[in-house]
Amino acid sequence: MPRTRFTILGSSAGLPQADRATSGYLLTVGGRHLLVDCGGGICSSFRRRGFNPRDVDRIIISHTHPDHCCELPLFLQMMYLMKRADPVDIYLPEEFVEPFRALQAAMYIPPEKLSFEPRLHGYGDGFTLDTDRFTLVAHANNHLAHNTDLFDRLGWPNRGQSHSLVISVGEKHLLYSGDIKGFDDIRHLIDGCEYVITETTHIDMDPFLTFAQHADVGRFIITHLADDDNVMQINAAFRKAGLDNFVCAVDGMELPL
Repeated sequence: MPRTRFTILGSSAGLPQADRATSGYLLTVGGRHLLVDCGGGICSSFRRRGFNPRDVDRIIISHTHPDHCCELPLFLQMMYLMKRADPVDIYLPEEFVEPFRALQAAMYIPPEKLSFEPRLHGYGDGFTLDTDRFTLVAHANNHLAHNTDLFDRLGWPNRGQSHSLVISVGEKHLLYSGDIKGFDDIRHLIDGCEYVITETTHIDMDPFLTFAQHADVGRFIITHLADDDNVMQINAAFRKAGLDNFVCAVDGMELPL
């Protein structure tokens, strides 16, 4: 039976690193895949790990910063060039559905040209995706909330939707923080998780480390990383806090479920 796992396809922060793709992750259950985010370098990383785009049933984008979604059109093109026939369900923050339809047309990959149907679904806070292999629940966070005044002033429809995702496979749960404004965005979601895959780029580490010392978590996976100095600083901070149930992510890392 195919292994159930969560694979880190890209672990770089927003400034791309030479040895890391930006954000992208793959849940594999029963030989089928859910792609979570699709930033720069994810298509190559996906193929490098030997995955087949015909096995991806669903894609979900946590928010629309380029390092989390810029290769989504390329992923659709890859599916087309590899002769995918089955529909794929794509879950986007509600504000991104119509812009993405326009982007498909602008990039010459509208649904009418593709060999499969890309079914776009808008989602928001509390959205639940319940399948026969896993359950996913989206939790809005405040990563982009500071842009609200700018969006209003410019008259843009964007509401700055950004989400953390809790994924459950059987009795095991993992939290993908996505990009967050601060630790309070995910504090209530952590306990009981087998894995907490979290970024530390945008948060104050002190309250996070204090909480982590007593949290009911199997392992913390630190992602959205910058250069080697950043990784060394994170490792040092966790060890100083007396924590040993953590690891800094690398592209290709597999987390068994």
